[in-house]
Amino acid sequence: MLSHGIILTASPGAAAPLDEHQVLVLLVQLFVLVGFARILGGLMKRIGQPPVVGELLAGVILGQTFFGRLAPGAYDWVFGDDVVRSAIFALAWIGVILLLVVIGYETDLGIIMRFRKAAGWVSVGGFVVPLVVMGGAAWLVPNVFIGEGIERSLFAGFFALALSVSALPVVAKILQDLGLMRRNFAQITLAAGMTMDAVGWLLLAALTGIALDGFKPELMARSFGGLALFLVILITAGRWALDRVMRYILDRGSSVTAALTVAILAALAGGIITQALQLEAILGAFIVGILLATTRHQLPDVRRTLETFTAAFFAPIFFAFSGLQVDIGLLRSGSAIAWAIGLIVLAIAAKMVGTLIGARIAGIERREALALGAGLTALGAMGIVVAIVALNLGVVSTTGYTVLVLAAIVTSMTAPQLLRRVVHGWRIPPEEADRLEREAIHASSEILGAKRILLPTRGGANSRYAARLIASAFDDPEIAVLTVDSSTSRSLLPRRRADADTEPDDVLSELSNSRHHRIHIQARDPAEAIAREARLGYDLMLIGASSDEDEQSGRFSTMVDRILALVDIPTVVVHLPAEGDYSTSVPSSVLVPVVASRSSRAAEELAYSIARTTGGQVSALHVVNRPQEQGMMFSSVTEREAIRTGREITTSAAAFGERLGVDVETMVEVATNAEAEIVELANQSGYDLLVIGASNRPLTDRPFFGHRVSHILQHARIPVAIVALRSRADRSG
Repeated sequence: MLSHGIILTASPGAAAPLDEHQVLVLLVQLFVLVGFARILGGLMKRIGQPPVVGELLAGVILGQTFFGRLAPGAYDWVFGDDVVRSAIFALAWIGVILLLVVIGYETDLGIIMRFRKAAGWVSVGGFVVPLVVMGGAAWLVPNVFIGEGIERSLFAGFFALALSVSALPVVAKILQDLGLMRRNFAQITLAAGMTMDAVGWLLLAALTGIALDGFKPELMARSFGGLALFLVILITAGRWALDRVMRYILDRGSSVTAALTVAILAALAGGIITQALQLEAILGAFIVGILLATTRHQLPDVRRTLETFTAAFFAPIFFAFSGLQVDIGLLRSGSAIAWAIGLIVLAIAAKMVGTLIGARIAGIERREALALGAGLTALGAMGIVVAIVALNLGVVSTTGYTVLVLAAIVTSMTAPQLLRRVVHGWRIPPEEADRLEREAIHASSEILGAKRILLPTRGGANSRYAARLIASAFDDPEIAVLTVDSSTSRSLLPRRRADADTEPDDVLSELSNSRHHRIHIQARDPAEAIAREARLGYDLMLIGASSDEDEQSGRFSTMVDRILALVDIPTVVVHLPAEGDYSTSVPSSVLVPVVASRSSRAAEELAYSIARTTGGQVSALHVVNRPQEQGMMFSSVTEREAIRTGREITTSAAAFGERLGVDVETMVEVATNAEAEIVELANQSGYDLLVIGASNRPLTDRPFFGHRVSHILQHARIPVAIVALRSRADRSG
């Protein structure tokens, strides 16, 4: 069997890591932990609780407290092998490392920097106050909590630290499960949690050194200094290196798999460095996750894939394994149970009070301060690790260890309940509510979430008008203006002869108030060069293009067609009519035909965004097409049903416009030729921009947007913007 070769083959004299039986037990453990954790997590979600509560509870039920007492033989068979348990422990830590990378992706440095003073004070208050309070309580607990022959002062240090930390993975997962991750207070919570985690690991390293060899300040200095150096290198050379590697992958047309591999390796590298600095791997993984979210060249599918398999497999292992550490049965006396309850309540209260003090000093209002405190009460994995280290060093007894682990689990389960109560009925401040609404719209939009936009051009009226539109439609995007020189081609994009001497400077002038940079490439095939650049993590491409040379075909030039056939990202193609001066004009009246399709919604997004910025008006038009050859077969009932459907579509379009802050006029028309009706309204009703959505369907060697778009391009006498999306079938192919 293949498994025999994999498992049992070893170098001479070396024992196999796992024998056949241990592999079987490993698989059973994974099946039980992941399956039960996911089931309880799903049940908790159905009753309105965070899934992480169910995943932690699954571990408690599978541990000594319940499963171990109800079926001790079965428990020993599944969880009794120390070697297999170590393998599961390793998988659990891989899980938490990947989870922190995902959380890093969702961390907004802009918000954190905006509230850095608040995060600093919350960190101080939320850590120092509990440390002092729980340190004082440690001098009062019974001797049964203390390891044999251990000085109470050393015990107090470990005990206070275990009950004062905040577990960044658990805190982040709670915020994620409750849908609060993008709230201002949530970002402050993450920043404070990261700070407390770092300081907590340093203190743990110092206490461990004292327990083993006495206090060595040079070790703490090395950790602090190493962390500072790591951050400096990461945000300079590290960012540059990640950008270059990701660009190389995308430039070669590699799959999501390659980019995902780079992201995971970067996270592991960060974890290795912080682990070597005695700061634990999760801190490095979190920092790398933040960096990955800010790299210029990235694929959105990397984050989605990472989040999916982490939530489905690795994270449940970590949280369920954490719950396995609890054995309430070790608290045999009523006094021990009372002390455990009292210490847990005191730890929660001290964290809440300390955070409240720090937040109020920073000027945070009371309810937000309480939300910060509630989120940071979870001791989680950090508390468990401190307890394990203390037990291994003999600093705490098994009873004291049980109290500390129980506190870590209970606080991780009560934190989401406290947080839910605090935020219930909390009216979000208008500024934050507006930001959250914009983010929600961008997250579900086809093109509005574009952060990096590519504008290939050689200048000219079409490109200049396109740049003017894009500068007004998107919220602070990074625009790359691309020019390509070719030794075999006279120009990049065919232009009207009147524009023959125009250079890209006129396009750049339209972007003077936007973040932009110019890229200049020399290539024999301009279309291929543009398509290759478009693969480097851009979200949208914008082209200002003239029609084909005969002006009556309703098609774009051959060069533009080739570009559209090669790219796989959303593209906006802007076309100006033969007559008219559009050198300074801004659309004030926009017509957008609407149907129930992705491309139509993308056209709405562009039209509404332009109108919101320019203060213009938008009309959403739906045309019911009555085929001329059907005559009486197109009954009045059919027409009424089609009109009713059209009104539903335009009502939905108006509601979407209202979310974007634009009043939308709705129209439903019946015509024998829909495209002719659109053109007639566009030409005769005072509109100065027509925005239409289209699917980019390859037809032979040219893209094909449909006869409707061709007819509109051929007959429209106002500027036309086509929002082209590649159909999902073509993309999957």
